[in-house]
Amino acid sequence: MKLISDLLKFHHDLDLYFQRHQFALLHFRFGEALEHLLVYERELRRHMRDEEDILMPIYAERAEIQRGGGIKLFLDEHEKMLAHIDLFKEQTIKLVDEESPEEGLILLLDRESFYKRLSSHHDHREHDYFFPALDKITTEAEKVSILDRIQARPSAYENSV
Repeated sequence: MKLISDLLKFHHDLDLYFQRHQFALLHFRFGEALEHLLVYERELRRHMRDEEDILMPIYAERAEIQRGGGIKLFLDEHEKMLAHIDLFKEQTIKLVDEESPEEGLILLLDRESFYKRLSSHHDHREHDYFFPALDKITTEAEKVSILDRIQARPSAYENSV
């Protein structure tokens, strides 16, 4: 049986992309850190687009939306997350030309720590509300159709399809 909630496995892939960015930062490889951040952003945007264009309309139309699981809340978090990524890109670019980047690096890592808490909270709400509701309200045939349209696919999930 297919489950839409299997798409949550992609969050692990996203975490790994972001971790590569942070590892490069720690080694003062700021150009590489920016490249990893751009990959993270591209994949995050693809995942958000799948949610917003494919999954959220079904959820909004048919799910019994519980407190803490509202569409507006998910969309607001997406917007905040992308705004943070824009800031991280700017700050990482600035670090490339810094003669003494330590202060800027600490500031960036502090902001990224806040972002990771925001992202984790968002992931938990999707895990608790969004994806289980989608699994509940869709038929097996709908799940197959939906999963065929998804662009951001978890590597572990992709291998099992």
